[in-house]
Amino acid sequence: MSIGTQYPPEWTTSRDTLTGRTIRQYTASPAHSYPLYYFTPSITPENDLLVFHSEREGTVQLYCMDLASGDITLLTNGRTPDSNWKIWSPRPTTGNYDHLSVLNGPRREVSYFQGNEIRTTHLDTLENRHLHTLGDRLCISQNSASPDGRHLAFVHVNRDNYADAIGERDRFMQGNWERHYDWRKTVASTIGVVDCTTESYRDVLALDFHVHHVIFVDNETLLINHARDTPGMWIVRLDGTGVRTLRPVDEHGWVVHQVVTARGIFYEAVAHKGGEHHSWFGCYQTQTDTFSETELPFSGYVHTGFDPLGETTFFEHHGDSHQLVRIHDFGDPEKQSLEILRTMPPYPADQPGQYCHAHPFMT
Repeated sequence: MSIGTQYPPEWTTSRDTLTGRTIRQYTASPAHSYPLYYFTPSITPENDLLVFHSEREGTVQLYCMDLASGDITLLTNGRTPDSNWKIWSPRPTTGNYDHLSVLNGPRREVSYFQGNEIRTTHLDTLENRHLHTLGDRLCISQNSASPDGRHLAFVHVNRDNYADAIGERDRFMQGNWERHYDWRKTVASTIGVVDCTTESYRDVLALDFHVHHVIFVDNETLLINHARDTPGMWIVRLDGTGVRTLRPVDEHGWVVHQVVTARGIFYEAVAHKGGEHHSWFGCYQTQTDTFSETELPFSGYVHTGFDPLGETTFFEHHGDSHQLVRIHDFGDPEKQSLEILRTMPPYPADQPGQYCHAHPFMT
């Protein structure tokens, strides 16, 4: 199949039996279809197109769906062997590197990683172009475009060294998940940016440890997931200065996931106390270096929801039940309340939670 191949609408609607809400299912292919990684939008700022992965032709490719008509268009033709996102996606794939693609809203194009290069496809003209060659480097991160569309940020490692490290990881960890953080310190990585207009590349910061989430806070500042020794988040400017840890580990534990919105950085923090799992929902303000948090009455795994405007606060949790939950009046203890938006099926019993969970997001 070639870029521009068209597919007819697949969407259907149904009614949620618990809440009565309308549910729209966008795809119905007998293959995996899934959005971009949820730190980056999957829907254009104009709210007219949805960009997503699908394996309907047997390989991981990117498609866009017209949100008025439901028509689907193929955007890529990657043929990279062994293209799964290492560590977290053990299922073998071919095509584009999985979970690394970025929708650049201001430019109305999607950037993706294929072999040792970065390519982009324009959503309207379908022009496909080369953006950058990685050489002997390999991208390992969920990536981000700057709010003005000028820069693409990503994290990369030496390809051969990373392959060796992945091969040694199981032996290194010996079944102890806590050793994952020690393993990360055996993998040097580099944060870099490409100018999407001039196609020029520059290093931002070289690290002696592994990170795999990079998100623009503003046009000149990057938010990085994971500190050197623990989960967490920190920032760095595009010139490599201003490195600062945000929301250090405290009695509420450490930050796991975070999303950048117009109203601050929302996140969940996790602590283990007395054999129990405790989660807090929080918001960090970079301008004032302050944050507020509320403890959640759930014992299971939590993923913070992503509303780009920051107007709706919500999360997914999986414990005794599996639910999508909204927080009303977050930050106001007297008014704050929780609303269950939907109860969902549990994670598959034959898969550990890290390999099968939800990352909820809004248009």
